[in-house]
Amino acid sequence: MTERSGMILGLVSVVVCSYNNWPDVEMAIASALHQSYQPLEVIVVDNSSTDATPDEVPRRFGRSVHYMRQPNRQWTGAYNAGFGVARGEYIQFLDGDDVLAPNKVEKQVEVFRTNRELDIVYGDVRLFQTLGGVANWKDTATEPEDDMLRALVAPKEEWGGLTILGMLFHRKALERVGPLDERLYIGDIDFWLRAAYAGCRFGHCPGSLLAFYRIRPGQMTKDLPALAHGLEAVWEKALGYVEREPYRSLIAATVARQRFGRALSQDRLSRQERLAMLALARATSPETISAFACAAVQAAMLLPAGPVRSRWLRPIRRWVLARLLGQPNQRVSGGKRRSSGMEPEGGSQRSK
Repeated sequence: MTERSGMILGLVSVVVCSYNNWPDVEMAIASALHQSYQPLEVIVVDNSSTDATPDEVPRRFGRSVHYMRQPNRQWTGAYNAGFGVARGEYIQFLDGDDVLAPNKVEKQVEVFRTNRELDIVYGDVRLFQTLGGVANWKDTATEPEDDMLRALVAPKEEWGGLTILGMLFHRKALERVGPLDERLYIGDIDFWLRAAYAGCRFGHCPGSLLAFYRIRPGQMTKDLPALAHGLEAVWEKALGYVEREPYRSLIAATVARQRFGRALSQDRLSRQERLAMLALARATSPETISAFACAAVQAAMLLPAGPVRSRWLRPIRRWVLARLLGQPNQRVSGGKRRSSGMEPEGGSQRSK
């Protein structure tokens, strides 16, 4: 084990984000401390929990963890703060109610050591519920990607299985890409996009499940409207820095479809705002939003009030119009699958 500029080679730093997760955070910390891989340090960042966390974590774990309490900066701020004091060559982010498999770190460090050029290693995670009733779980399905940026901007399915919980980062990747964006609702997808565009190399860790992500009520991933707006912000940000083709055109098409969907379905927008959004969608990607599509939607917006504009018929009208125009249903895309009710994407304050 060698130290270089404050970094300890071979050391893994596990940064645990906690916010009112007691007693689940006890299991999360224990899963980090009892990894088959050593050396390892555990940093618990408490976003001003009001439950037993500030009393119980120091009492139960003492010097075996580095406990730090800060004003609530959400999950992105907790991870940024933890990385700021981490000394490890490798970094693992862990939400306060999730669990690492005992050999997760060992398996992923081995992938790093097999290929020294890698910056991020990812693998499969199980999403599980702990409420009463019928047991429900879902395993993510990751696979090797030759072009991670293309896989992110044009996924084969709605969700490729990537989760921040299933990743192990080399310090050089986090230093190269910069901190997680604390302004964004969905900071992890933004980080992956920036990392892939910056040339970071992603490696796949095959085999058994690496971690377990808890599903429970009240999570940020349950708020689908907020997720939709959050993803729009991520893609709009990407459109501001991605210049290489074909990635820019693919992102522009995604942003255009999102704007088209807002013009078509956002009841909170006035007619003039919806018309402006429609024009913006067309300008963003004329290849994606045709002149015919715009004209048809404009005509539908300008129809006089009456039965055809009844609020009871709006969902049907929008669905039919979207199909006629060849537009996909407006769903949360670019990183999320919603089919099973088991949502990825953690964050002890996403909430997760």
